[in-house]
Amino acid sequence: MLPKEKKQASARAVKLLASLPPLDALLRGSLLERHTFHPATVPCATCAGGQGHLQWVLNVNYPGAKNRQITLHPKQVPQVRRQLQNLERVRQTLEQICELNQQALRAEREQLRSADHA
Repeated sequence: MLPKEKKQASARAVKLLASLPPLDALLRGSLLERHTFHPATVPCATCAGGQGHLQWVLNVNYPGAKNRQITLHPKQVPQVRRQLQNLERVRQTLEQICELNQQALRAEREQLRSADHA
């Protein structure tokens, strides 16, 4: 890769890194919406009407087929959504940086091959 191209790729990577959200504002998992119901022995008009009670759950999977579910207060849902979106942004940004690095490796390989055959 030519020095100018290398500088441009590096500048793009720096720009991508600067666009990352704060890394302490990340959350992994899935946000689930559930409806829970009281047992039939408990008099509850909402449950009797078939609506149930809305409940938000953060589900996080771990290796070994383990998962953790955390019940959330409704006021926590916007924060959790933001943090889940932040993680997706970080993943996408890292993927773009990896692509830049692959392009740099390919260009450098071609440059080294040319130098070997000169």
